[in-house]
Amino acid sequence: MADSIQQQLQQLVLLSDSVGTAGAGVGAGSVSTVEEAMEQLGPLIHSVYRANKQKLFRQQVELFAQRKDAEIMKLCGNYHQEFVQSVAQLLKVRQNTSELQEKVVGLNAELQLSGKSLYEKKAELLSLRREHGNIQDAVDAVRGCLDVVRMVAGFDEQVVGKQYYSAIKTLGALKDQSLPQVRRFAFGRMLESSIPHMETKLQAAALKDMKDWLFGLKKTTRDIGRHLTGRMQRKQGMWAERDAAVQERYFVSSAVQFVLDEEYDHDEPLAVDMMPLYQCLHINEKLGRRAEFRRSFTEDRSDQLSLILASPVQFALAQLAPFEAMLFDVIGFFVVEHGILASAPDFRSKADVDTLWDAGIAKLSDIIARSIQTIRGDPAISQALQGSLTTFTYVMEENAYDVRKLRELMMAIFGA
Repeated sequence: MADSIQQQLQQLVLLSDSVGTAGAGVGAGSVSTVEEAMEQLGPLIHSVYRANKQKLFRQQVELFAQRKDAEIMKLCGNYHQEFVQSVAQLLKVRQNTSELQEKVVGLNAELQLSGKSLYEKKAELLSLRREHGNIQDAVDAVRGCLDVVRMVAGFDEQVVGKQYYSAIKTLGALKDQSLPQVRRFAFGRMLESSIPHMETKLQAAALKDMKDWLFGLKKTTRDIGRHLTGRMQRKQGMWAERDAAVQERYFVSSAVQFVLDEEYDHDEPLAVDMMPLYQCLHINEKLGRRAEFRRSFTEDRSDQLSLILASPVQFALAQLAPFEAMLFDVIGFFVVEHGILASAPDFRSKADVDTLWDAGIAKLSDIIARSIQTIRGDPAISQALQGSLTTFTYVMEENAYDVRKLRELMMAIFGA
């Protein structure tokens, strides 16, 4: 009986194990297995109570439980060491993980500190670079300003030293190249505002030299007039000798005489240095003041001619020297005008020179006409004056001036 109960209990355990295994899946199969176990348990208990073997059944259940406990203890004893080792390993892993976490935290702190230091150094480096850039910009600006100051100082020295061509180049470089680079500074704007004053200073210096040159021309023009008059008087002597050797007298114009005398004329003309005029003209052209300078020069030359013709003269035999000196001055004056016209026709036009010549001849004719009674009343004076005027007309005609009005006046005074 006891063995039978034990066998039935063992089957129930196996059945319960199968129920537990089948219980892992959810479905209708697991429910039916549990019901089967309950159905088998019922008859077993019924048979126990029917046989009045409750005590025995309890004892067998306890024995069965003890045997299962022993099996469980044996099973646990077999895997306990491995479990303990696993737990120890897990604890060790946990400890290592904690240590590693602490190291990671420490490393992160070091990295944070190093990153902060690196950031501060980089920020300092960028600040230093900006400061270096600002310093370099300041140095470049100061160097540019110094260059401008040197150019301005050099300009003043060139003007004082009468190096006007260099001065106009310096002024052009200042306006076009140097000043635009420092215009953003108050210093540069101040210098830029002084450019008109510098231009006026240069123009005034060149104009002063030109006026000094014009004033100095007074002696030069008289020397030119005296030289050309003496040269023409020698030609007139040659013409007289040539006419005396000719049996048949016939008229030969002065233009033909000039051509015939070219091969015998070896006199070197007196040179006139016109550099101050050309220099002043160049400066005014570069400054855009050519028209203003042209008007000023025309007025100055007109005033000079008026001063020449305003010299006091007397038509007495022993006092013709002032009048002859006036003729020398007029000759030299218009020879210089002829040279300016030939070398700078775009500055001094033929119309300007012709207007000045006509005004000079009108003034000279007026001077002679005011003393016409004195001239006609003294044959010696008339002859000397006729000779001077004849030589004068030849000289001026040789230099391409129209002397017809003067000859008409001589014809009216002296006759044929």
